[in-house]
Order: sequence, then structure tokens, then C-alpha cells
Amino acid sequence: MTGARARGYPRAGMRTFTRTLASLVVVAAVAFGWAHYGLKKTPTPPPALDHQASAADLHVDYPSGWRVESTTPDPHLALSDVVSLAAAQVKNGQLVIGTAHPASPGALPATLAASLSAKTTPQVVTLGGRDFYRYLDVTPTGAAAPESIYALPTTVGTVTAVCSAQSPTTTFTAGCERVLATVRLTTGAVLSLGVDPSYAFALNRIVDQLNAVRRSAGPGLRSADPRVRAAAATTLASAHARAAASAGRISGPGVSVANPALVSALTANEAAYRSLAQAAGAQDTSGYARAQAAIVAANRALSGAFAQLRQLGYQVH
Repeated sequence: MTGARARGYPRAGMRTFTRTLASLVVVAAVAFGWAHYGLKKTPTPPPALDHQASAADLHVDYPSGWRVESTTPDPHLALSDVVSLAAAQVKNGQLVIGTAHPASPGALPATLAASLSAKTTPQVVTLGGRDFYRYLDVTPTGAAAPESIYALPTTVGTVTAVCSAQSPTTTFTAGCERVLATVRLTTGAVLSLGVDPSYAFALNRIVDQLNAVRRSAGPGLRSADPRVRAAAATTLASAHARAAASAGRISGPGVSVANPALVSALTANEAAYRSLAQAAGAQDTSGYARAQAAIVAANRALSGAFAQLRQLGYQVH
């Protein structure tokens, strides 16, 4: 076991978690198809998305009939890294996209959420192969016209978009959704809407910290000096102990049923590395071999815990 990519330890993959808002979400929403109108009912292809706009965290494509606006971020939206697009053919047609950092991944910024009716519930809509929360045709307090609001949970925050116009139409909303379907992250990863984000975020921090220790201490296990191997094994044992304790303290309704198995496997790794450290310090060859076997078994248990997480909808790589 010599580094962050040792088997059983996800890195970027553990970032791809999120939750289903079961009591709040209306599932099976559909994206708007592009509306086609003509005297002969002949379908007309939508305009090509041949222009690009970007902010620190994301890139999007948009059609030539739209333009990038230089705007000051609206404090009501509480967004950072904003891209603001205006549709020239739609009066006051605008799509504002930015990153929010709400307390719960996928949630709206607090100020925006507070401006909506308490009965407002999101749909789930798939755009560009990603699931967004969508608040369709809502009118926040103080807004002059209905807006459609979108939220995409990611590991760097919630990509939040507001599609608005003086007189919103299905065609314009479809245009907003075509642009949102092209969202590409500069950093981080999109979170699935299939699992609990609070649990995932907590676990992600734990695994990141553990992987950092594995990168720094793992190479010491290959040293020819038994004292260096003993020190590395002790460091790894302590790191697994902290990870097990932290995972065991995760609470709330979203904690995965696989969490006890995960805690048990981390604890087994701690014990195995402790034994390895003791055997290395005592230059106990047979004890060292037994400890190595215990580490293999502990990592097999950890792989099993991760397999359970996959079965529950978490993506672990």
C-alpha cells in the first residue's frame, strides 16, 4: 500500500455524490423541445451553439443570436463567477449562470430561496446528460415576470442559472436549456442526484485527508531501513484511525447504510498498520508478513464497503 491510488481508495470518484430530495422533487420532468413554427410546419433546426462564454468554474456554448453581457453580480442571486447572456430577439431575455455555495449542495442561494413561495418544489430535468433541479416559471418576490431557475450540484458549488424575459415563452426557455446543456466545469465534478450530498461531502473530505497521508507516508513502506518503515506504518495507522473516527461521527438521515462497513474496514486497516509498525520496529520477519496479510484483508474489506456504496448509487473509482 504505497500511495493515494492504492486499491480501494477513490479520489476524484468520491466527489461524484449527491442526494435525492425525495419529499421535495417532482421526478420525470422533461426538458423543453425546441419549438418549430412555420407556415408549412417544416421543422427548422435550432441555431448552432457556435459561440463560447466562460467564468472561472465553467464554460458554456451559446448561439450567435445571443451576446455576453458585462454585468455586476446580483446580490439577490449570491452567485460568483457569473456568465450573463442576453437573447437579442427576446425582450429583456437573459440567462445568468454562476456558482453558488449554499449550505446544502443543490440548494438555491438562501436569498433566492427565501424569495420563493414555501410551496415551490423543483422538478428534475436532464440537460446534456446531467440532472438539474428546475423551478419552472416561478416568480420570486420583487420579480417583474416569471423566471425559470436551475441548480446543478457540483463539488465546487452549485451551478445556478436564472432564465428570464419580460414575456417568457416556451421557445425562449428551450433556448436557455440548450445553453445549459453545454455546461462544462473547469474544476470539480458534477454530482449525481441519486444519493445524499451531505454524507458524500463529509466522506469526500475524510478520503481526501487520508489520501494525502497515503501519498506522503506510503513511500516510506518501501524503505530499506526498518525504522523508516515503522514510522510510515505508524503514520498510516493514525490516519486510518482518524478516518474511521470521522466516518463514525457522520450523522443525519442521509448516512449510507454502507457506512458501518466502511468504518469497520478503516479500523481494520488501522490495526493492520499498527501491527506492521510493531513488527518493523522489532525486525520481526514473520510478524511483518502476518501484518502485510492483514493489510491485504483490510483493504479487501474496504473494497467491499465501496462496492456497497456503488450498489446504492454512489460512483466510486
